[in-house]
Amino acid sequence: LEKQVTPYKALDYEITNQVVPFNELSVAIIETAKKNDVDFVVKPMRQHSLFQSVLRTSTDWNLIRQCPYPLLLVSNLDSIKGKPVISAVDVCSGEDNHDKLNDIVLEQAEIIVRTIDSQFVTVNAWHTMTPMLAVGTLDPTPYPTPRDQEEAHVHAVRSLTERYDISPGDLYVEAGLPSDVINDVAFRIDAGLIVMGTVARTGIRGALIGNTAERVLEATSCDIMVVKLPLET
Repeated sequence: LEKQVTPYKALDYEITNQVVPFNELSVAIIETAKKNDVDFVVKPMRQHSLFQSVLRTSTDWNLIRQCPYPLLLVSNLDSIKGKPVISAVDVCSGEDNHDKLNDIVLEQAEIIVRTIDSQFVTVNAWHTMTPMLAVGTLDPTPYPTPRDQEEAHVHAVRSLTERYDISPGDLYVEAGLPSDVINDVAFRIDAGLIVMGTVARTGIRGALIGNTAERVLEATSCDIMVVKLPLET
């Protein structure tokens, strides 16, 4: 470990080495992060096939679900400098948590864009709402058409991003599953990083409930930064 970090110490980075024994890697990472009051966690990305994912939950999945700190999962890209940075947002959900997470995602993505001199891209996915009616009933409530839904999402994304330096051509609002849309846009524009939000989960919910970030992870070819709501004090 000391040999690996020596070149970076020579560049005047302040680095402290710590070797920690563990039974479960994700637990050790989170406990060590808490002890050191870190700002975020950086880890090499580990992807699994569908069969492997069914058999066991990966360390990365556990960190996405349970780590209370921002998490940067690094792929095998040589460099992300100059490559587009995607901020993946969730609009029209009506949930305060999602609205707060959107702000954090955009703020963190903007910092990274400025740091690596890159293109600032925002992605949002929407899906068609299908009304569920009981047999023998007629609900007079008008349901939004796909066009209405798309226009609502486009308007919400434009309103959300208006204070950021993002050109209209870099706003992608597309129909489909969020994980599919995010990875498809990332592939098309050769993105270097995807910034997205998720809610930290612990206990049974953390062990059983998956989320979009996990599905993006298993199919992405670029780095992912997963951000959380601030820790309650």
